[in-house]
Amino acid sequence: MFDRLSKFVFFMSIIGLPLLFTSVAWAQDEPSECVEQGANIYQNWTKEDSGGSGMPAGEMSSDYVRCKACHGWDLMGTEGGYVRRSRNEGRPNAGAGDGDSTSRVISPIMGGHAPITADMITHGGTGRSYADGTGSWTALIDPPSAANTAAHAGGYTLGNQHPDLSTDGANGADIVLTQEQVDCVVEFLNFPSADPSAYFANINPAQNPVQYAIVDTADAAAGEAFYGTNCTTCHSADPADDSGFDPDGGMLAYLAKDGKFSEFSHKARWGVPDEIMTRETIGSPTAADVANMMLWMQELGGTGFAANPGLSGTWWNAARSGEGFVLEFGFSNGVLTLFASFYTYLGGDQMWLTVQSTAIDGSEVTVAVFITNGAMWGDAFDPADVNLLPWGTGTLSFPGCSAGTVSLAPNDDMKAIGFTDLTYGLTRDLLSSGIACPTPTGS
Repeated sequence: MFDRLSKFVFFMSIIGLPLLFTSVAWAQDEPSECVEQGANIYQNWTKEDSGGSGMPAGEMSSDYVRCKACHGWDLMGTEGGYVRRSRNEGRPNAGAGDGDSTSRVISPIMGGHAPITADMITHGGTGRSYADGTGSWTALIDPPSAANTAAHAGGYTLGNQHPDLSTDGANGADIVLTQEQVDCVVEFLNFPSADPSAYFANINPAQNPVQYAIVDTADAAAGEAFYGTNCTTCHSADPADDSGFDPDGGMLAYLAKDGKFSEFSHKARWGVPDEIMTRETIGSPTAADVANMMLWMQELGGTGFAANPGLSGTWWNAARSGEGFVLEFGFSNGVLTLFASFYTYLGGDQMWLTVQSTAIDGSEVTVAVFITNGAMWGDAFDPADVNLLPWGTGTLSFPGCSAGTVSLAPNDDMKAIGFTDLTYGLTRDLLSSGIACPTPTGS
């Protein structure tokens, strides 16, 4: 557990102080004081800045009553940055690994959840008692007995369930949210630019670490300017360095960890209650300001785009109309795999090259390329007749969902019959595969 000073250093290491952002106003990006308060309440409603009056009696870990502890910084639960968050004695998780498959998604836009209501917050008559949170934890012994394993599993699930925050429910005689807190956290959760969709085009928890696609309206150059102007008082001028109020390895190393863009997006936008980093201190940034910052650091740190099933489709180059690539990215036994065909020509005749590869490193795919012959048309086709001849090697790289580059190098045998090295850019502006890019699931 952090003491107050170390918590301050930790939070400064995440965001920095001062972050006096210049706002880029969006029509919907003018939160009321209640929305701003609701953001604090969602983060930790027991804090004074959140309108709270301290921890409930007997509770030592605020995580067992915090909204974000199960629903995540991005409101997406295990379908977002908290996909691998595990429970321990000091905290619940977002449902990963327990026996309760109830969705923790509460995002009205990205998650498609219904508008949030007060009853959803209070869970009157249906939520657990506070004591059933921390008190339900049972550590596994070594070696575990059957009874110990059952107690661990039961407590693991129970502690992850929503507490009853109503004034007349299981915890009504203790500290619960005030009506004002309930109203403001409801307003915050329904505020459009507080939704994760204001920052992220998609969140892909199937990748490890979680893959984030920043909204396509973000401006990395603007993000770099914000950082250079407003953040270097506390942070190193180089986000890869940790000489300022930075985590080990710097801000880029921090953001490269699992799910940290979700946390950054909330704290950089709304501040941290009962710490020096209030929303006013960091310049009341808009969602656009935060997205700009994240895009710049994502590109700088290489923690951004990665190959995924949403890249499936037909890719081509307008200057070379008449040839192109048909790509299919999918999971085979949990491993992301590319199947591809390149329809092209040699000596005036149509020619097909084929690819199958699992050598996928971030946004780049290394491929062995083959050419086929030998089989017959129609009823005479026999797969045993197909000859799979090595053609050479290649690399496909994708900086984003709509652009790519291909580089192909034929082997000596193929060069002897007329093939040469080939490199050019690709796009897929003709057709949409209908698969989200990046896709939200891995199987």
